[in-house]
Amino acid sequence: MEIIKPNRLKKYLKKELGKVQNPEEALDRFVSFFQKYKVKLELEHEEEDMLLYQYGTYDWTGKGGKYEFNLTRQFEIPNDDEFLQLSLTLYYKPEIIGEIEADNSWSTDFKQLDEWTDHIKSTSGFKKVDGIKPDKIEIELRRT
Repeated sequence: MEIIKPNRLKKYLKKELGKVQNPEEALDRFVSFFQKYKVKLELEHEEEDMLLYQYGTYDWTGKGGKYEFNLTRQFEIPNDDEFLQLSLTLYYKPEIIGEIEADNSWSTDFKQLDEWTDHIKSTSGFKKVDGIKPDKIEIELRRT
């Protein structure tokens, strides 16, 4: 385990991810990154540094929707009401997916991290893109 400053997480994530070929690689490497790099030595509560997965088909630009498979790490900013979110999004053409209801869950909804990852792998949104290389991958660090 290594402690790093939150503003350096994006750089470290890019390095750890390497060339992601599918959502299973993305999930495994994102969770490994979460376990390897911490923003503080001890958390007072688990909501200070937690993971979110979410997926769905969205059209944020008005230029046609994309299916998004997203993994986000959210952590508190000391002495601030805001959070930082480090997001990894895999984009796919919606035709590959078909109709699908959006879904999400926080890692803190499960007793163990491996239960959360098993849950993700059991969802229809994961199964529909399992083994498929995304059209685009984006990493973003932003305040909430």
